[in-house]
Amino acid sequence: MNDTILSTEFSLPLDQSPQAMKKILCILSFLFSASILAQTPAVEIGGGLALKHTEGFYIPRYTVSGINLFRGLGMYTTYEQRNDVVFVDDFNGDGNYQRYTVGPTLTLNQNLYAFAGLSPLGPYGLTHSFGKVRKEIGLGLVFNPITLRLGYSNWVGTTVGVHYRFGQSSTPISFQSKGAVRGRKSSPSALPEREVITRVDTIVVREEVIKEVPVEVIKEVEKPLELTQIAVLYFEFNSTTYTRESQLLLEEVVKTIKANPSEDIVLIGHTDEVGTDAYNYTLGLNRAQKLANFLVNRHGVNSSLIEVRSEGLKRPFANDDPNKNRRVVVYFKR
Repeated sequence: MNDTILSTEFSLPLDQSPQAMKKILCILSFLFSASILAQTPAVEIGGGLALKHTEGFYIPRYTVSGINLFRGLGMYTTYEQRNDVVFVDDFNGDGNYQRYTVGPTLTLNQNLYAFAGLSPLGPYGLTHSFGKVRKEIGLGLVFNPITLRLGYSNWVGTTVGVHYRFGQSSTPISFQSKGAVRGRKSSPSALPEREVITRVDTIVVREEVIKEVPVEVIKEVEKPLELTQIAVLYFEFNSTTYTRESQLLLEEVVKTIKANPSEDIVLIGHTDEVGTDAYNYTLGLNRAQKLANFLVNRHGVNSSLIEVRSEGLKRPFANDDPNKNRRVVVYFKR
């Protein structure tokens, strides 16, 4: 991805023939079939260098990319310029070397995407002989929020770049769940609501001689745990994508959390009843994890204050409306 970075392009020798471009298109088709669907769009902005033109000079490059715009696909454009250089194809004799490429990006996973482009217009575009068309191919390696780009382009060889990414967390942050929540159902509202949760720890007392533990020596210790509900965010079917209404509610949730910077936060993911228990547990956890990543990476919330949990399909809010069950409930833990 999949959502501006230093990129790592692989070296793939490009001869200047239609057969070479056909090979590139075959590679891109294979990568597309193996790609993972993107989750969140992102924009990358950065620069780099074409290390050595065939006539012996380097060239600064500037790139803007839209990543994960639709089902893992994006678009990028790169502009190259170097002044006061001498090169054979300087048609107007001003010593200014200028080229550009545009093309698609393809997210392979959260930390890697491929890109390939060419110059469709101009003296080195498709209107000219195909052999002189500027072509390039490469990879972007994502270290959120920095991406490393490394590629290969005809006429200038290896290209490198460093980009900065806006709008997508690439490396998810894991927040260890500290316990399961049990209690009464919560109402789907962004307004604070106090809810008392009871957590039960089971202590098993065994005799020195190994044998089956009698029921009467198992006892329960109740620990009151108070959670204050501050918001409910809803999701699309079988997805970690917010509904339109919940997307608009995110800003209000962030304001509430930032107004209480010392409060512990509990995020509990839920699903509808379609699918297995195991699948829905993971889906609920992913929904809560997405919100946790957003709070930490985009708004600087202390990750040590966040606890992510999943109830899967076990606590439906409304049996007659599955849309209300695809949710993440946000609590303050006091």
